[in-house]
Amino acid sequence: MKNAVKNLLYLFLFLFPAGFFASVAAPAASPSPGLRAAAEAPYGGAYLLFAGKFGGEISRKEIAGHAEVSVDGCAKGSQIFQFTLYITKDGNTVSMKSKSNILTAEMSAKLKSLSKGDSFEFRNTKAHLPNGKDVVDVYAKRFVVV
Repeated sequence: MKNAVKNLLYLFLFLFPAGFFASVAAPAASPSPGLRAAAEAPYGGAYLLFAGKFGGEISRKEIAGHAEVSVDGCAKGSQIFQFTLYITKDGNTVSMKSKSNILTAEMSAKLKSLSKGDSFEFRNTKAHLPNGKDVVDVYAKRFVVV
């Protein structure tokens, strides 16, 4: 009987603290304020940035000042290596491909010719992670010229 009580006491002394610490939840990490796209998109991942924006309204002045696309929401140092640009002007859509993160001269000229209400979108966008081997799909939203 003495051994049974002793074993019960040891069991209680070891299991009670372990159960207490297992039930304590870790504090939730707050999301980075720089990753607005994660809150706006239906799923997580890498997001395309053009003129400092994820998509939405963009002015002709903002378009003229930028000729490069970048990626956010992904490992720092990731770089886009291909994309297809779809431009819709006056209801007609054209597509152009690039094998880098830089807009071609033709792409820049077409974007600069857009007027209010026209739109463009980046699709089939892929980026290399900093290790240079792994590839991620990059999510992009539609831009509308204002």
